[in-house]
Amino acid sequence: MTAVSIPLHRPAPRALLVASTACQAIPAGQLRQLGYECAPTSDPYAAMLEICQRPLVYRAVVISLQSLYREELAVIWTIKQRYPHLEVFLTQTDGRQAALAEGMRLGADGLLAEDGLHRLNDGSARPMEEFPHLSRTADTIFDPPPAVPDAADELQSSGHDDPMHADVTCPDEPLLTADELRALLEEPTLPASGGHD
Repeated sequence: MTAVSIPLHRPAPRALLVASTACQAIPAGQLRQLGYECAPTSDPYAAMLEICQRPLVYRAVVISLQSLYREELAVIWTIKQRYPHLEVFLTQTDGRQAALAEGMRLGADGLLAEDGLHRLNDGSARPMEEFPHLSRTADTIFDPPPAVPDAADELQSSGHDDPMHADVTCPDEPLLTADELRALLEEPTLPASGGHD
């Protein structure tokens, strides 16, 4: 009996690169050399929406520290808490030691450097309560959206038999756009009341 071997073709793992347009070329090239298929985006909020809509498409998220504000580092903690199968790597860390240390405390798995990926973290992110300047961002922006009711249940509860008259939210549409998320982050924080009238 003759043995037949069929070559397996496994697709390249995909990585989502979060970096400004000017900062994308170098890490994208490094990821391609490591065998990753790279999907770049310049907006961390659009990246978070992409992960929420298609969480199983990506194996890694690479974040350029030169492209994020300090408050936007909350995406690292959110990704690690909500999607633990994703690895988060930081890149372009020169001159960003404080952001690098904070990113690692929030649960980043390691660094992307010229010589490859370096896993440095044991995967245990610290509780968000230890980051008061990020807590409001993560709690209000990156919590999962409420469940969308089934269209049939919505029709029955509305009393309409005609789908054209039912007000049903399509589950494939994003609840917020990247611009709406950014606008929510820019709202001023109300001071806590100290008991004085």
